[in-house]
Amino acid sequence: MSHILCAEVTDPVELGDPIIADIYRFDPSVDTQARMERFVVPYHTRMSVFTLLREIYTHQDQTLAFRNQQCGRGICGTCQVRLQVNGSKEKQLKGCTIPLQPGAHVIIKPFRENKVIRDLVVDF
Repeated sequence: MSHILCAEVTDPVELGDPIIADIYRFDPSVDTQARMERFVVPYHTRMSVFTLLREIYTHQDQTLAFRNQQCGRGICGTCQVRLQVNGSKEKQLKGCTIPLQPGAHVIIKPFRENKVIRDLVVDF
């Protein structure tokens, strides 16, 4: 049955170690320079970078700016970010297609730092 048809939505079950996310923050109306902010997020089944951002926005910080609408299949490109996982080399990726593992340490930055509107939102 589709989740849309379910009468009751339950919270996902926490599995494994939480994800540590360092996220680029910048609001030009308030900040003079960018900073990184750390979030500790419970790991849920099939988490992607995009679902991680939604989890932070919903449960920890509703001021986090990111493009919260996307295709979910890596086609539209609105979820593009620069990502580093567990100390790996930074890569430009589509966040909705990148699965995360329990206990991961991720660093998320905007796709283009020179075109930041706010936090992870960039001017295409």
